[in-house]
Amino acid sequence: MRQALPLAGQAEALGEVPVGAVIVKDNGILGEGFNQPISGNDPTAHAEIIALRYAASKLVITGLSTVPCA
Repeated sequence: MRQALPLAGQAEALGEVPVGAVIVKDNGILGEGFNQPISGNDPTAHAEIIALRYAASKLVITGLSTVPCA
C-alpha cells in the first residue's frame, strides 16, 4: 500500500482519478501502475491493468491459446 499511494498521486497530478496499483510476488514488486485513461486516451489504462501488463512482461507465460475467441 505504501507503494500504491505515491502512484495514485502521479495519477492525480495528471488530472486522473487517483488510483495506484502494485503487484507483488515473492516480496518483490512485479508490476505497478496508475490510472491513465484520460491522459493516455486509452479507456483500458486503469492502474490495475497497467500493473498487470507490466508484470506479465516480466514473466514467462505458457499455456495460453493463440486461437481467437469465437
